[in-house]
Formats: sequence, structure tokens, C-alpha cells
Amino acid sequence: MTSRWAGLAVCLLLAIAGLSLGTGCDPCGSCSTHHAKPSSSPSPSPSPTPTPPNACLPSSSIGILVQGKNATAYLPQGYWEGGSASVKVVPIETSSGLGTGGAPTSIATNSETVPNSCSSNSTTGETVCVANNTDVYLINGTTLTSTLTSGATGDEEFTGGGCANCGVVVDSSTNKALITVGLETGGPGGYQFLDLGGTPAFESPIPAGVQTSEDVSIDPIRHLVLSPGEAVYNPGDLVDYQIVNVSTATPALFNSDIPSLDTEEDLDSAGEDCTTGIALATSEFTGDLFIADLTQATFTPGTPGTWTDTASALVNFPEFDDLAAGTCGIAVAPGTHLAIVTGEFGGALEGVVQLPATSGSGTPAFVDYVAFTVPSTPSQEDWSEGYDPHTVTAYVSPNSKTAYAVLENDDFSYLAIVDLKGMLSAPRTGHTVNNPLPAGLVTFIAE
Repeated sequence: MTSRWAGLAVCLLLAIAGLSLGTGCDPCGSCSTHHAKPSSSPSPSPSPTPTPPNACLPSSSIGILVQGKNATAYLPQGYWEGGSASVKVVPIETSSGLGTGGAPTSIATNSETVPNSCSSNSTTGETVCVANNTDVYLINGTTLTSTLTSGATGDEEFTGGGCANCGVVVDSSTNKALITVGLETGGPGGYQFLDLGGTPAFESPIPAGVQTSEDVSIDPIRHLVLSPGEAVYNPGDLVDYQIVNVSTATPALFNSDIPSLDTEEDLDSAGEDCTTGIALATSEFTGDLFIADLTQATFTPGTPGTWTDTASALVNFPEFDDLAAGTCGIAVAPGTHLAIVTGEFGGALEGVVQLPATSGSGTPAFVDYVAFTVPSTPSQEDWSEGYDPHTVTAYVSPNSKTAYAVLENDDFSYLAIVDLKGMLSAPRTGHTVNNPLPAGLVTFIAE
């Protein structure tokens, strides 16, 4: 924790010195932006595949299973630095509305480690969770059906802790789970796919050559893995954002060193609007978000290759400067242009951003945004956002079609379900939602 607040102090000093990007400007207005340099090869062509229910969600802590009229959360009761050896299964929505499901169920896991991340395939109904060691858990409903062992050979170290298996995200279009792993050779990070069809089988790990993101994301339409990372852990403080093209037999790595990032600023988590190819990244200890248009990006092959995008920008949101540890977690509700932005390791201040509905030309601009404060829980405790790998995700209601964010507090006692569009429409002062929040914008569900 000490290093987190020390990093925040450095960022504040840089802002005072006039080195922050766009401070004081409205990110939805005419703030100055900073662009990467163009490259020489065309970007991978997107296919017309429809957006799956879980598309482009991050490999964060929370998994969401949406089937029929029901939505269920799979919640590891651990994080990279601690917790307990179990996964909670919490119904969050039925045809009768939010919070109308049955009681939570607890699934015991290996007592020698703790799970840190879950992700679900809403097509098959299977959920994959990973632990801080090499354990991989396959869950159907509330039953742990199998425990597998990943190919992790070392640990990755982040500002929020260390892990052999660091996160998991399922690509339902291929029925494969992608696990970020620590590698002693070719690392410190890497990616390993687990084919969930038939008898589950691991593919060979893909060495990243650098650290992976705390939360990666898979674009199932463009067949890309997005991995913005903490470059401070990489040799020469380089490679801010790695993209992996997994559409070919041999995955191709493309690295980007973003000139607009200062030496004290590190990207943290990936997000993407699959419908437009607008990619995002949070920037720990700052109020910044990185935005890029993948439909305008160019990829130069190499070992590894590079990618650049003249339509990319690093944008400061003054109201997000006070998020705990800055912008850390992020998730775009699949099939929408709405995203949740969170802090970590405490705090109740969070954010919502609205992304552009189109892409392909110009520099993408945020349409709208707000900061809001999560109210106290039903037990009258102040909200305190959870730990790494970020207790946040998003989904679209199978009943009302409302875009919701799902947050979890740091003692694993409550989920907060946030109406993203409703939050943007709520009474506000500037870009901050007025308190108390209107009824119905945040629904608490006990674990």
C-alpha cells in the first residue's frame, strides 16, 4: 500500500508541474490529445461475427454467467495477496428482477491456495476459475467438476501482488479460456489457452517477453488479446501496451511504447467496445484513460512486432483523479458503448464513461462521463472497492437489456449492481453525480 500512495504523490507532483495530460479540460470537449506514430502494415481485418454475451470483458476477479433470464456471479474469495479458498456463486438477477435469485452457494477449492479470478462461458454454462498457484478450476452450476494444472513456471509481480496464475477470461466464440501466467523463460508473463471442448486440454504457453496486463481482454471479433501493462517492470521501462493476434496458427505479438505516457505512469487494465473496436486502458495512480481505435491501428510484423495508432490518445478526467489508486479496473458492458471505471484497495468513488458509437476515422472522443460515490451497504458500512485483479465486470440484463456494472467490496460481503445509463442520466454537478443517488441506480446483493 505504501508504494501505491507514493506513486500517487509522484503523479500529483507531476500534475502540479504541468506535466499531466489535459488536466482541467473536459475530456468530452476539446482537450489536447497525444498520438502514437503511424506504422507500415494494415491491421487485422475484423470478421462479421456477432458480439457474444461475454465479449471483451476483462480477466478481472468477477465472472458473470448469463443464461436465459438469469444472471449469476462467480466470485473468488481471494486475491493476489490473500483471502480464503472458495468461490461464491451468487444469483444476481432472474426474470423477477435484480436480487431475486436464491441464496449464495460456496464452493470449496484447494486449501493450500486461494482463487483470484473467474470467467464464464454463457453459451455452454461452464465457468473457469484460477488460483494464485497453478490450479485451474472448472465449475458447472455450483459443482467443481475438475481441477487442472496450468503451465505457469514462475510468478508475475504487480503493484497489487504476485501470482502464478494471474487471471482468466473465456472466449465463448471458441470455447477457450485464456489464462495469464508467470513464466521463468520468455516472461516474466505469458498467455496460455485452455480448450474447453471435449476433454479440456492446455495449449502451449505463449511467452509475452514482458509483463502481462493485470486484466487482459479478448476481442473475439478481431481475434486479438489486449494487454496494457505496468511498463516499469519491463526492461528499459518499455512496452506499455501489448496486443496478441491469435487468428493465426502461431500467435503474433505486437508491442507499443506509448510516447504520451510519462515515466511514472503505468497502464493497468484492458477494456474494449467490441462493436466498434475502441480499445481502452486504465492508468494507475492517475485520472487518465488511454483510448485507441483498433480499426485504424497498423501492425508491423517482427519478433516481436509493433503496433501504432494515430487515432489514440491519453485523456485526463479530473473527477477520476480521486479514485482510490486512480483508474484501475475497467469493463465495457458487451454490445454497448458504456463502461465502468473503478479504483482499487478501498474507496467508494467510481466512474462511468460513454464511448463513441462509431469508429474508423478521426480520433475517438468520449461522449460523456460521470464520477459517482457508491452508497453505504445495507449493513451501514462504507463501500470499499476490492483488491487485485480488480473486483469489477459488466453485463447486459437478459430481461430489461439494461447495461449493468458489477462491483464487489473488499471484505467479500456485498456486490453493488450499477445502472450505467441511469448513472449518466442522474442529476449532477458538472461531471459528478449528486448525492444521495436516485433510488434504483445501485442495488446491493449480499454474498
